[in-house]
Amino acid sequence: MLRPDDWILCSWERDGCPMYVRMANAYRDMGNLPGYLYRVIVTVHLREPRPSGFPSDAEDDDLEAFEFNVCGLLEAENKSLCVLVVTGQGLRDIIFYTKEPEAVRKKVEDARIVLTSHKFEIDIELEPDWRVYNFFCEKLSTPIPPETKTSASA
Repeated sequence: MLRPDDWILCSWERDGCPMYVRMANAYRDMGNLPGYLYRVIVTVHLREPRPSGFPSDAEDDDLEAFEFNVCGLLEAENKSLCVLVVTGQGLRDIIFYTKEPEAVRKKVEDARIVLTSHKFEIDIELEPDWRVYNFFCEKLSTPIPPETKTSASA
């Protein structure tokens, strides 16, 4: 699992709505890694998003714990790599690339009994070119200065 300082936090806008993107900087210049051919998106629905589409302070801790648990589950033995976290429009997308898509699907489905703080879905697609990650690498705006960061889970 990457340390908090291995991430770049950037602002983004989609369909006129603000978003925060947290990108794993470690993979930026490596290109797509051999064997990690599948993109996994775990989409988490915020319980009570603010009008801005971001989580409330009260929900933020639960959301961070949810993300930590999902990352720990999927990144075990380096079978999956968390590369992006996109928050906005009442959602948090936790994006991985994996070597074992069916094992990931089973782990997430089995974990539903303990991952109860939020409603979520999982989507797995073949994406050997890391198109989504590379899109953000090319298009991200200037990182948010450290003094304006409010949470490592933005």
